[in-house]
Amino acid sequence: MQCPSLGAKAARGEVVTKLRHHQQVGHADWVIDIAIGTCAGAPVPPEQGAPIRFDTPVMIQIAIELKGIFTEHGKARRNRLRDFQAFHGYAHQYDNRTVAAAFLVVNAAQYFYSPLRREDDLTEHAPSVAAARALAERSVALFRAIHLRNSLNDPPGLEALGVTVVEHDNIVVHPNPGILPVQRQATRISPVPPSLALGDPLHYETMIQRICMQYSQRF
Repeated sequence: MQCPSLGAKAARGEVVTKLRHHQQVGHADWVIDIAIGTCAGAPVPPEQGAPIRFDTPVMIQIAIELKGIFTEHGKARRNRLRDFQAFHGYAHQYDNRTVAAAFLVVNAAQYFYSPLRREDDLTEHAPSVAAARALAERSVALFRAIHLRNSLNDPPGLEALGVTVVEHDNIVVHPNPGILPVQRQATRISPVPPSLALGDPLHYETMIQRICMQYSQRF
């Protein structure tokens, strides 16, 4: 993460990160995919080449949720929207200063194989590649409804949200791909659109800059 203030503190060992961290918030178990915050005890600088030391943070300053929409877009996108709303609710109940961010990967492939289904059951998201990309674009648009906070006095929302659109059919894990009516396609980033142009409020680079800005202002 290209954040000067965070990078300086990490180099001194003042902040640590933990993956899949469980934090008690009231009576609830708040699960955080990436938790970054103040270290316990005296700072211990990380090993050379490791910008942030892995350990359990005493206070969570940055919390990041990671989610994906790879199949069944209609149902999955609304579930992910609820996940993000709940996530920032826990974050700001824990501490209103906590920088709550989310990163979403949306699949724009025309077909998708799920290992949970029969071998001959290949999900078709849309009748064409163009239609599948349009479906992904509609999914991305749904997340623009999430409010992005710019200050501690702002209404509830996330501090940052990033979305990346890929095309991944998952046929690579199929035990017998020869029985499928289509051939595997190489996984790739979708073109713009449905992928987001640089400067879009939901672009990955924008998400990183928003996290850094809010962290620098608050901590």
